[in-house]
Amino acid sequence: MKKVSFILFILFFFSYINNISAEDHSKIEITNLWISEAPKNASVLVAYATFKNNSTLPISLNNISSLLFSSIEIHKTIIKDDIASMERFSTLEIPPKSSVEFLPGDYHLMLFNPKKPMIIGSAPELLFTFSDGSKIYLEAKIKKRDINNKSHHH
Repeated sequence: MKKVSFILFILFFFSYINNISAEDHSKIEITNLWISEAPKNASVLVAYATFKNNSTLPISLNNISSLLFSSIEIHKTIIKDDIASMERFSTLEIPPKSSVEFLPGDYHLMLFNPKKPMIIGSAPELLFTFSDGSKIYLEAKIKKRDINNKSHHH
C-alpha cells in the first residue's frame, strides 16, 4: 500500500510541476503580428496582432519597443458622429482566458519614425513587455493592406 501511495504521490508531483512550467511558458501568446506596408517615406506605420492570455489572471501589455522605431504606442480607433479619432492607451489589459485582437478600425499599434523603409520581405523584431514580467520578442511580417477596407487610415 505504501508503494502505491508513493507512486501516486510522485505522479501527482510531476503532473503539478509540469502544469506550473506550462503555465509559466505560455501565459501570453501573440499571433498574426503584421505591419501594414506604407510608402518608404512614411513616418508612422500601423501594426496588428492577436494577444491571447492563457492564464487565470488578467495580464496587461505594458510596453512595445523596437530598435527600428523611435516609439510604439497602443491606439484604438473611436468613431463618434461619423468622425474617426484615435485614443491612446499606456497599457492594455488582456482578461484571463481571453484574446484581444488588434485589427484595422479597432485596436492597433502605431510605430513612429522607422529607421529604414519597411517593405515586404522585411521582418522587424518587436519586444512586448507584460505586467507579469514576461517579455516576448517577435518578428512582424510586412503585408499589403486590403485597399478595399476603408475602416482605418493614417
